[in-house]
Parts: sequence; structure tokens; C-alpha cells
Amino acid sequence: MTVVPQSTPPVPAPGRPLWPFLIALSAVAGLAELAFIIVNVSALPVYLEFGLGLPKLVGFTLGAFYFAEAVGNSPMGALGDRYGRRRLMVTGALISVGTCLGTAFLRIPEGGGPLAWLGIGLLLLLRVLDGFGAAALWPALFASVSDRVDPRRQAQAMSALNITYFIGLALGPFVGGLVNDTFSSGLNKTDPARYAPSFFVAAACFALAALLAYFVAPRREETHPHEDPPVHPEVGGEAGPAAAHTSTFSLDAIRAAIRIVPMLMLLSFLTFISIGLIAPYVKLFAMKRFGISESAFGTLLLYPALLIAVIAVPIGRLTDHWGTARSIHYGMGVCALALWLILLIKSEWTVVVLGGLMGVGFVLAFPAYMAHISDNAGPRERGGIIGAVRMAQGMGAMAGTALSGPLYKLDAEHLILFNTAAGVLTVAAGLSLVYIRNRPLAVPAGE
Repeated sequence: MTVVPQSTPPVPAPGRPLWPFLIALSAVAGLAELAFIIVNVSALPVYLEFGLGLPKLVGFTLGAFYFAEAVGNSPMGALGDRYGRRRLMVTGALISVGTCLGTAFLRIPEGGGPLAWLGIGLLLLLRVLDGFGAAALWPALFASVSDRVDPRRQAQAMSALNITYFIGLALGPFVGGLVNDTFSSGLNKTDPARYAPSFFVAAACFALAALLAYFVAPRREETHPHEDPPVHPEVGGEAGPAAAHTSTFSLDAIRAAIRIVPMLMLLSFLTFISIGLIAPYVKLFAMKRFGISESAFGTLLLYPALLIAVIAVPIGRLTDHWGTARSIHYGMGVCALALWLILLIKSEWTVVVLGGLMGVGFVLAFPAYMAHISDNAGPRERGGIIGAVRMAQGMGAMAGTALSGPLYKLDAEHLILFNTAAGVLTVAAGLSLVYIRNRPLAVPAGE
């Protein structure tokens, strides 16, 4: 198969240092992810089960969030392509400020009745709005890296972004549990006000992320610095379908993603089914299995977070050396293996050690995954395609959360749920070995 020559992508313009931009953008990612994890993984499960007495809603609320994020990702990514990344990132973060404050003050009357159903509907509406906020933020954030970074260094740049993203992911349960245990220690666990500090901290993180994004995110005129789109021989040897114009409709981006990165969409769907199965109940599962408090559960994740912070950038360099495909293979395989071992070995320190191993797999696979998408997408379609792939992630997470509640109740130790998640993740890792390959490098004209 003949590969059509491409011009060498330009490096960022002189006078625009890369690392200050990456550090600032990474801070946006870290603050946003910290806030999302505080809300979705740390605060909401205990707030609903103990504070509001609605344990059956744990999976539904997270499912509503994932549904809205899935539906919104592609059109929001396309809007970022058209109107610039900054508007989408700031708007998304500010939406989530409002949903955090609204959830903190929400009270649902006991005993059912119209007011109780109205409160439940409002709770689900807030989760839907939060999902749209995430859909506005994340595609624009990741596309911002691709707008500013030489494609030959994008895996390394994604790894730098991933440091704070993963630290936010790991610190969320610790921070959420700590502020509740510290500022609400005098309140009974059945008092909804006990969990308000978590939502206030999350709102503050979103507000700070919006402020930083306003100053560092690319504006509209900075959104498409590279005008040479990649060539896709598998789509008839022509440039991507939206290479010549900015996609404004989600269907354009979805069709482009299906043509250009179909297996990444499938892998995203399967991987996030696994995440959706685990996310609503991982905190409750650990607290019951080990008999620990909220803050103690968060402490278990601190040591893996420190490990990830140390190794993330070196792993990004390794990814640039290996190529994105091999890094995805190894990273997904390590994550699946570590999850199986966590379930087989019942020990708190197993969570620390194998959680760190899962983190290694994550920071190996995820930056390569995002770089693989960017490497295959033209500059004017990049945000839309990232949004379409994240739509597949959201649909998978939504499916996982829909199944999580019924599976969680099937056995006393809740192992069926987590074994199912490990099995789905293993299938995704196997498919990546078979189908994900690096795109052949173009040979410069005349060679």
C-alpha cells in the first residue's frame, strides 16, 4: 500500500515556550479531574446511600452524568474546533461550579410523594448538566495540546498533562473524605449536611480551573495552527473528511471518527464499560471490605499517586520511542492484570502496590491513546474526532453504570461486579493487540 507523502509538521513558533503552557494546562486538567472525582466517586455514593437514604440512585446518577457527557462530547468538540478551545473550557468548568453548589444544598423529603420525586428529578438534572460541562471541557483541553505541540512530541506532552490529571484522579477520594471527616466530624453520617464540604471543595476547584483556562487555553485564532492534515489511505487515500473545513455538527465528527479510528472507538467503549461498572461502588466496596473510613480509603490511593507523578514524563518519552500502538498494548495489558490481582489478593497493601501498577498502565496507555487520535486527525477536525471518541467512552461508562447496581447486589462480597469489569478490560486489551497499529510514517518527496 502506497503512503502518500506529507509535509513535516511545523514545530511551535519561536517565542512561545511550550512548558509554561503545558504546566498551566495540566493544572486545569488536574483541578477539573480532582473535582469530578470528588463529586462522582467520593461524595455522591456516600451522600446518596447514607445522607439521602437513596442507595439505588448511585448508579443512576453516575449514569446520567455519563449519558450527558457521551451525547455532548462530539458536538462540544466540534464547537471547540469552530469557536476556539478557551470558550468551551471556561464554560464547561463554570457549569460544574453551579452543579456542585446545587447538589450540596439539595434535600429530598422522606417518604416519597411529589416533592421527593421532584427532588430526585432535580438531582438527575444536575448530573446531566455536570456531564455537559465535562463534555465542553475535556475535548477542548486535549485538542489544545495538539494545537500547540509538534506531533512528534505529543505523547510526551500528553504525559505531562497526564501527571496532574492522574494526581487529581488519585487524590479525589482522599480530599473528599478528608474534608468531610474534618469539617463534619460532629454530624451523623445520615445527615446530608455532613457531605457538603466535598461539594464546596469541588466547586472551588472548578472555579480555579475556569480562571486558569481563561488565560492559557488557545483562542479561536490559535485553534488550527497546522494546515496539513494527515492522509488516511484506509479512507481512499484522501485527507480526512473534515480537513478543509471546521465540523459544526456532531454527525460529521462521528462519521470521521468511524472511518479514521474505528477500533479506538470500540476500545473506548469497552474500557469505559469496565470503568462504569467499578466507579459507583469502588469506595463503598473498599470501605466494607477493609472496614475503613472515608479518609482512610483516600489514603490508600496517595502512594500510587506519588509513584505516577514521578514516572509519568519518563513514560511519555518511552511512548514516543515505542510508538503509540505498542504503548497502548502494554498499558492496557498491565491495567487488566493489576485489576485481576487486586481482586484475588485481599489486602489493603495490595490496593497500594497493584493500584500503583494500574497507574503505570494508565499513564502508559492513555497519553498514547490521545496521541494516536491526534496523529490520525487533521487540525480542523481534531476536536470533533476527540469528542466522538469520548462519546464512545461515555456510552460505555453509561452502559457500565446501568449494569453496576444489579451486579453489585448479586453476591454478598460484590465480586461478580468487579470480576465482570476485569473481564471486559481484558477483552479490550486483547483487541488492542490485534487491531491497533501505528500509522506508517510518510516518506518525504524525492526520497
